Amino acid sequence: MPEAKTPGRNVGAGSVTEKRIVDAALGVLDAEGARALSIDAVAQRLGVSADAVRAHADDVRVIERAVIEHVLSAVSLGPLTDVGVEWAAAVIQFALSMRGRLFEHPAVAELIMSGPMDSPSADGPVARDMNESLFVCLGRGGLQTTIRARGVYAVIVYVLGSIALDLAETEGKPPLPPESERIAVRREALRDLDPVRWPSTAAHLEEIAAWSSVDQFVWGLRVLLVGMTAT
Repeated sequence: MPEAKTPGRNVGAGSVTEKRIVDAALGVLDAEGARALSIDAVAQRLGVSADAVRAHADDVRVIERAVIEHVLSAVSLGPLTDVGVEWAAAVIQFALSMRGRLFEHPAVAELIMSGPMDSPSADGPVARDMNESLFVCLGRGGLQTTIRARGVYAVIVYVLGSIALDLAETEGKPPLPPESERIAVRREALRDLDPVRWPSTAAHLEEIAAWSSVDQFVWGLRVLLVGMTAT
């Protein structure tokens, strides 16, 4: 975030820090969702004037990026660069870590999805570290340079897309219902499906009900990674 230009002129400016702004913004997101995030909402949560917040972040998009970076900073990248971890297993560990982190803060996943897929030069340092670690990992898997580059993008799209679809079936506020409950809700929603009109779908209702499960998430990612080695 840019430094305060005139901090002395803002009510409560002395008590406002980047960390407090990010924590307050995350509180707004968890409690009220992505659409509720604004400079005024953050200021209200902090108990300061909006100008005190604007001295650190004059646009809500600056706050959004800072929150995204903060949440992603807790995603485990270690396995991706650990030569002792098999490369596909490392990608899966990373993906599960990201899934878990975004399930803790569903509105942050919405922020990521609603923004542009920036070029690496526009990403924050945490996002750049993530991309770099994925490149290193896929390189360790022996993938050719072009496949490696396409593979990094494919992994990111799969992981974020799967998370978005899973979260879309919830209220989007933490804590999310346990997986077994989410599967049961999906199963119940499929109860009235017409087996005459959609016989193939009806024959796989149990598998469809579990599409939002961690097993499905890992299965799809593993298939994607295996496919990369075959191209």
